Amino acid sequence: MKKSKSMIVLLLTCMMLVMAACSSGGGDAAKSETSTEIKFWTISLSPTFDDYINGMVDTFEKDNPGVKVKWEDIPIDAVEQKTLTSSASGNLADVVNLNTEFLKKLASLGALANMDELAADVKGDFYEGVWTAGEYKGSTYALPWYLANDVVLYNKDLLKKAGFDTPPTTVDEAWEMTKVIKEKTGAYGYSLTTIRDELLYSGIPILNEDFTKAAFNVPQAVEIFAKYKERNKEGLIPEEILLDQAKPQEWYAQEKLAWWQTGPNLFRQVNDLAPAVYEKSDATSSFAYSTGQIPVNTMNIAVSEKSKNKDAAVKFAKFVTNAENQLQLSKLSSVLPSAKKAAEDTFFAAGKDSTDPVEKGRYLAVNQLEKSMDLLPPVENLADINRAINDEFKRMLSDDLDPADAVAAAEDAVNKLLQ
Repeated sequence: MKKSKSMIVLLLTCMMLVMAACSSGGGDAAKSETSTEIKFWTISLSPTFDDYINGMVDTFEKDNPGVKVKWEDIPIDAVEQKTLTSSASGNLADVVNLNTEFLKKLASLGALANMDELAADVKGDFYEGVWTAGEYKGSTYALPWYLANDVVLYNKDLLKKAGFDTPPTTVDEAWEMTKVIKEKTGAYGYSLTTIRDELLYSGIPILNEDFTKAAFNVPQAVEIFAKYKERNKEGLIPEEILLDQAKPQEWYAQEKLAWWQTGPNLFRQVNDLAPAVYEKSDATSSFAYSTGQIPVNTMNIAVSEKSKNKDAAVKFAKFVTNAENQLQLSKLSSVLPSAKKAAEDTFFAAGKDSTDPVEKGRYLAVNQLEKSMDLLPPVENLADINRAINDEFKRMLSDDLDPADAVAAAEDAVNKLLQ
């Protein structure tokens, strides 16, 4: 990690070079071009993707003489502190890789450039449902980069033992089958880590239209809470996973779970843990919520509002997220592209008839992109809001509370966060 002193020196150096270029009166174009350096921060991509990132930087620099890109990779557990403190001191990198929650935090601080104004020409290149990941209070502050939506890895043997030839297709059907699987095999079907997506993708908004108050205290939400309370009484919800004391991929590898709903890029974890279980697994599409929409997790590329080389930074952000570079990254990593043209490549169609769950899952996931929506409300304390709702949901299950009271308590907790 760079020390702040080094960063200050670097910025001063850049400023001196810019001033020197300006003092030339603009008559020496070559000298001006060589003064441009932009810093690029990514999240936990090194060393695995060093060749990819360095190759992308080399190509950009070759196509843009005089512009230098200085890349730094930040470990995931350090990125929040690094970006927040750097933003506060005016030292945020020119181009920054952010997840959606950090993105909204920095946008709320005025640290990010408005991409509706600076990158409107490329908005149509991306899926509409993932473009919204960069939104904060009506404006967009990032370009969507790589992403993952959920598909399902399921154990064919466990389903067969329970009397099923095919996996479920809807969330409700999955819970109905979970009851049978638990009775006949002892394994769980569904694992639950958050109730937020069940609310959002059942058509229940978390916040009101101007994002000032909770909006989920409605009869439909109470019904959902009540349904899960009943499932918990029936012993269908694995408590250890709900309380984050166990990981679903580990339970799936131990055949304690009949299926694992996650991004196909993570399926290999099961192969690493238990190759024999992976061998008897197959992939299927995400279980459908009542709205038909699919949750999606997006990594984003933002530009610092205080960048002294904003034009070059925006140009580089567009380059990183263009279809060609995203397709190359997908081929290296199993993540999905947010650029429509990249998703149309024959690379993804190859998994249609594959017997490998990762390849088939990637095909299924790409075909869900038109329905994949980032419905997270555009507020800065998103993580706290999610935690508040989940805390009351878990308290209802553990303390046998009334579902209506639990929803009301969650509403009260969220409203306090929004004050």
